[in-house]
Amino acid sequence: METITQTINNKHNPGLRFYLGAAIIFLSFFMVPTGLLVTHHMHRHALKALVLGFFWVNGPLWKILGIGIMGKVSYYYIIEHLKIHYKRIIEPKPVGRTRYYIGLFMFTLPFVPSYVMAYAPHLLPELASWRVYVNIFFDLVFLSSLFVLGGDFWDKLRALFNYTAKANFPGESTSGDEVQPERKPAP
Repeated sequence: METITQTINNKHNPGLRFYLGAAIIFLSFFMVPTGLLVTHHMHRHALKALVLGFFWVNGPLWKILGIGIMGKVSYYYIIEHLKIHYKRIIEPKPVGRTRYYIGLFMFTLPFVPSYVMAYAPHLLPELASWRVYVNIFFDLVFLSSLFVLGGDFWDKLRALFNYTAKANFPGESTSGDEVQPERKPAP
């Protein structure tokens, strides 16, 4: 366990086993294409099937061999680096006002062609293929707007589908903070 901790802390040098195992795993992805390339000029089908089968079976075996060579220490090294990149990329960061408004514009823009097609279809191109391209473009704008709006907007969007979610605006008191006057029973 001591060597695992030392290797995790030594992030600049994962060791020769890590690089050798990673190289074997990388090369294993080229086994089937190499087999196809080698058998391209072969004329006998039995030999072609034998060579291609050899490359096809050895691809997964090389992956297992690479993982075995890398070992547990390299596994922890990879996991630590994935955690670092996950925290840097995935955690939501605050979005500026200008970016937020641009994202809102992009979020609502795809509704325009839907209304144009419903109420004024003559404004869009006549060819059906162009209409498909317009719809695909606006779908991509909609999807990219979710990333422009940032991680906090994902929470707002999720709250739309949660019945018990409440909007909390800064500067306004919430219903739980207000002091309710006591009611006197009616005589």
